[in-house]
Amino acid sequence: MPQDRIRVLIAEDSPTVRQQLTRLINDTPGLQVIGEARDGAEAIQLTESLKPDVISMDIRMPVLDGLEATRRIMARHPTPIVMVSGLLDSEINLSFQALEAGALAVVGKPPARSEASYEARGRQLVTTLAAMAGVSVVRRWERAEEVPVVPVSRPQPAPNFDLIAIGASAGGPSALNMLLGALPASFPLPLLVVQHMPEEFIPGLARWLAESTGLKVTVAEQDMPLAGGHVYLAPGSKHLSVARIASGLTAQLTPNTGQQRYCPAVDVLFDSVAAVCGGRGVGIILTGMGDDGASGLLRLRRAGGRTFAQDRAGCTVFGMPAAALERGGVEQMLSLMQLADALRRLV
Repeated sequence: MPQDRIRVLIAEDSPTVRQQLTRLINDTPGLQVIGEARDGAEAIQLTESLKPDVISMDIRMPVLDGLEATRRIMARHPTPIVMVSGLLDSEINLSFQALEAGALAVVGKPPARSEASYEARGRQLVTTLAAMAGVSVVRRWERAEEVPVVPVSRPQPAPNFDLIAIGASAGGPSALNMLLGALPASFPLPLLVVQHMPEEFIPGLARWLAESTGLKVTVAEQDMPLAGGHVYLAPGSKHLSVARIASGLTAQLTPNTGQQRYCPAVDVLFDSVAAVCGGRGVGIILTGMGDDGASGLLRLRRAGGRTFAQDRAGCTVFGMPAAALERGGVEQMLSLMQLADALRRLV
């Protein structure tokens, strides 16, 4: 096998799906399957012996499921893991728990080759495996209670704010879970979130986040009024922005016209907050790959808004915060608990 190929371990109990995934991955230039595990226990063993670059992990398996296998792998042999999940609510919920345990991403399981969505879903899987293979992972996911709360500087009286806009990608679900869980149910501002994730998992993300916070979490809809104490997630197929009408702020959803590399795009959200709210807007960049949000956060800062980014130590991937910092859009780099403290102080 050429040395420059990404070495993939597949953990999947179905022989038919294993064969399908193996063919799909091996047919992709730059990827090579080096092992196949039939259950979570075998996945742990093969991770130790084969040392793959990335693992494609099923969630429902005998002996040991994908969630527990992920927990043990991240504790013993930290390796980039992509959860490959069906779309049942129970599987989606377990997949988000695996993200909290240290998995990097979740994608939908490719359908049969005869299905119209096979090519797109297959491409999504192999692209995610390739991207996550290069991520440096930590031994175990840091829990919120282990992060010290440090007061934010700039103790001057804060102005009134309209909303909080948050962007995240790889590692984002767990970061959002910690951040939102640290905010009180009485938090007076709306929070708008763009999380890079396949569209079919966004409703499950909303349900999962709602279990950890007193805030009300929902998927944004066109012209939806924005209320304090609510979290609005961008749907996976449209950009999320804000507009101001006589009665207040509303959510706006627009299709991707090809001008943005990502959909939904963090830059679109931050740009609209800069234009509509100016100095009354707050922007936060969390963990993620790439540079989405860096330009928008800079525009928001130049408009007078407050801008923050998750610090390097707490990020699963420091790409998006690093890009925003390099371009000058970041006012402060903070841990998740420091970010929560900063938001409480602002309001």
